Amino acid sequence: MSASEEFNVTGGFQSRRDLISGLPEELATECLVRVPFEFHSSLKSVSRLWQSLISSDHSFDRERRRLGKDESLLCLVQPLTSPTYPVNSSSHSHQQQQPRVIGTPLYGLSVYNATLDTWHRVAIPERIPLFCECVALQDAGKVLLIGGWDPETLQPVKDVFVLDFAAAGRSWKRGKPMSAARSFFACAAVGPTKVYVAGGHDDQKNAIKSAEVYDVEKDEWVTIPPMTEGRDECHGFSMAADLGFCVLSGYGTETQGQFRSDAEIYDPVSNSWTVVQNVWRFADLSPRGRTAAVIESAGDFRGCKLWCFVDSQRQCQPRWEVEDDSMKWRLVMETIRLPVTTMTSVFAASLSGQAVAMIGGGGEESGTMMMMTKGEKNGGKWSHVSTPSVFSSLPFSYASIYV
Repeated sequence: MSASEEFNVTGGFQSRRDLISGLPEELATECLVRVPFEFHSSLKSVSRLWQSLISSDHSFDRERRRLGKDESLLCLVQPLTSPTYPVNSSSHSHQQQQPRVIGTPLYGLSVYNATLDTWHRVAIPERIPLFCECVALQDAGKVLLIGGWDPETLQPVKDVFVLDFAAAGRSWKRGKPMSAARSFFACAAVGPTKVYVAGGHDDQKNAIKSAEVYDVEKDEWVTIPPMTEGRDECHGFSMAADLGFCVLSGYGTETQGQFRSDAEIYDPVSNSWTVVQNVWRFADLSPRGRTAAVIESAGDFRGCKLWCFVDSQRQCQPRWEVEDDSMKWRLVMETIRLPVTTMTSVFAASLSGQAVAMIGGGGEESGTMMMMTKGEKNGGKWSHVSTPSVFSSLPFSYASIYV
């Protein structure tokens, strides 16, 4: 790129002489793409030219990615750390606040920036539902919070919140609600603009088998055929390039706590579900917070590769693969050994090819996050992440996104 050309909002290059006074356009552009993401909203207020450039149709983000200046974020829905109140306090503020914290805990959206090793909490204009699902649409630059429980009534909700990372100030809005209230359901982004949900339970704690898909650009839900079985506490994943939606394990209304070994996969082409047997091999263990989808680099891979996080003493195979009868769908499960000897109070995830674990349960490692880069030998090594106490509570759901 010559010094007389400059990256513009349409994704091409054009001559500009006023981006930064006194600097060649190429250098000025590189200066702006190097500014950390958290300051982008401030950059937009400098001038209309800067606002137009940074708010372009993801072209500025692509330029940051091309130069290796994008940042990897882990978004966590987690309980807020409860403030401490005097036991005998009779103040009005104490009477007003204590029931909300102790009776119905507040949830927030925390963000760990793995690139800069920083934490912050996203300002949200209203209380978000307890146990809501968090999902990211990378191409759209959006993070969604879906379903969960009303923080006052503790009943399942249809709510959808949309956080636009590309907008000035990371704008929040309410999306169109789901057609059915649900919580503890499977959820995953499939393709550039769609999010699928299935299963969970209703206000009577009955396992649900209904499913629907949300288009974030159209802000609309479309009902799809139900699964063959109701599945509560199931987990959802995208089937990579095949654009299928996988619902892993879960349990029925009459078999609570007995996690199924099978999975169901929705094919948007045939508009139908396929059952895949013998996928989840831990009847006593929920897949939620114990499994994470991994981006598979092999060009001929079709299906979904999952990391399965197990405690260091559990006996299990290191890897297994299953396919459906038609051999269209393939699921690969690979175990990751956690740095704990019990599965109590552990939340695991993946971020930029690294395994992530938040440890709870009151032990020595309680309240800390750990990360591991998978290696060819010895399965990698866990290392601690500096975790401020206000971000130390176990998350319920997560999503990762580059900005």
